[in-house]
Amino acid sequence: MASGLVVHVEIGDERHTEVLMHERIRIGSDADCELRFQPGAIPRADGFLLELQRTNGLYRVGDFDRSLRLTHNDAPLAPAAAIKDGDRVRIPDTDFVLQFFPVESPPALVAKRRSDVHVAPFIESAAIESAATTRRDDAKVFLREFTRELIREINLSTKIIALLLVVALVGGFLYFGFAGFKELKQSRRHIEEQNAQIARLNQKVGESQNQFEEVNRSNKDIINSLSLAPKLRSEYGNGVCLISGLYVFVEAGTGRPLRYPQPQTADAEGDGEEAAEAAPSEMLTPEGTGAVAEFPYVGTGFHVGGGYVVTNRHVGVEPWTADERSMVLGSTVSGKPRLTKLLAYFPGHRQAFALKFKQASARDDLAVLYFDAGAQLGNIPALPIDDNSDAGGVGRAVVMMGYPSGPDRILVSLPDDEANNIKQRFGSSLDVLVGHLAERNLIKPLTTQGHVTDSQTRRIIYDARTAEGGSGAPLFGQSGRVIGINFGIFEGLQDANFAVPVRFAVPLLERAGWKPAAPPVETATTAAATAGDAPGKDARTPNAPPNQSR
Repeated sequence: MASGLVVHVEIGDERHTEVLMHERIRIGSDADCELRFQPGAIPRADGFLLELQRTNGLYRVGDFDRSLRLTHNDAPLAPAAAIKDGDRVRIPDTDFVLQFFPVESPPALVAKRRSDVHVAPFIESAAIESAATTRRDDAKVFLREFTRELIREINLSTKIIALLLVVALVGGFLYFGFAGFKELKQSRRHIEEQNAQIARLNQKVGESQNQFEEVNRSNKDIINSLSLAPKLRSEYGNGVCLISGLYVFVEAGTGRPLRYPQPQTADAEGDGEEAAEAAPSEMLTPEGTGAVAEFPYVGTGFHVGGGYVVTNRHVGVEPWTADERSMVLGSTVSGKPRLTKLLAYFPGHRQAFALKFKQASARDDLAVLYFDAGAQLGNIPALPIDDNSDAGGVGRAVVMMGYPSGPDRILVSLPDDEANNIKQRFGSSLDVLVGHLAERNLIKPLTTQGHVTDSQTRRIIYDARTAEGGSGAPLFGQSGRVIGINFGIFEGLQDANFAVPVRFAVPLLERAGWKPAAPPVETATTAAATAGDAPGKDARTPNAPPNQSR
């Protein structure tokens, strides 16, 4: 039978428990409710909420606010429903919950009287003390008196032994704790020393590894510098062309070409240079029936992509400025020089490509020419340009690739009988001789290797061998890309050649319409990654200017 009711109230995060012993229990915010809430504390409800009545030892549901649609164990609340242990009453769609726990009456105990009842003195005194106390706390009083009586019953020797055991136990804990702490501290110190030693060893290993890498890099640089020339010749040799040109002198005003005063003999026609040397004494004239005085020459250029060729201005635009023959004629002949033919011969191509003028720079002796190769353009490699590196620094390896000495150097590489036969049959004209060499696929550039001996702002001085005819040749750096354009030699000092840094040709190319190709993939030719450019002084001196050579 239920003698009371424990009500556990939940409103959101708030929890509260009440013990009620009434026959009738009203729950709500009204003044007459046994379990009363503050007005507004119950969501969606204000006033009377629920009434419980005890009938035949059970609490049952009496009246309740039906407008709230209360639920009893998640079912609609019904009148006269019995409240059992753990039942829950909830307001739907709110966090208000009531949970009930009926309190049953203890069974009646009928104590059997004994004639001889013995009560311990400390229990008796505790009972008397607790009866006289306003606030009854029987458990605490009983425990305190029990402890006192137990202590009084223990012998002194037992107490001393217990105290010694406690002291020994505490001392043992302290000793082992201190010993463990000391051992841990010592272990930490050893670990820190070992870590410091390991760090020093790692630093030494790193330094040794850096030294090995530096030595390995130096060895690779040496190997790559030694093998730089053949690799470049294999990859980019077919992109270096032999330029064959022809210019004449024309009369000012009329534009008539100057001629020899009389028809040239076979001997004179056999050697154009000898005829040119004889011309000043015979005075070229626009009159007569003599042959037109033509001045052939050769030089070097290189393809940079899209049909654009870079060379010197004195090769592709004004060849007479560096030709000793025109200098001699200029003082005795009243005429103006005019370029009449400009052809490019690439290795592996039997036909010549006509070159057209695009841009030029008189200050840097540079010129940009163009040829239309059509479908054959893909067979001519584009030489990569290195206009932003330190590959032109003093001491760096360089490779010059061109046509010094023109067709004479090509003929020297042939057997004597074959070379003499070609000279006899085709040597009457330089243009015819170069064309024949191209038909026989003998046009191949000469590759020489050396080092940068000085680097100036607008000059790169190097010692790779070259000669007349090498003007306009590309100068490769250790990066495997073109860093300069050869333009002259210094006759007063052996192996002192001059090149213009290629960065001065880039603006001319851009104005001509050239589009740079994508950055080249690093190949075996690339010896070392380079960046920047080494500035310096102008290589020209008033007393010893470099000689321009084609």
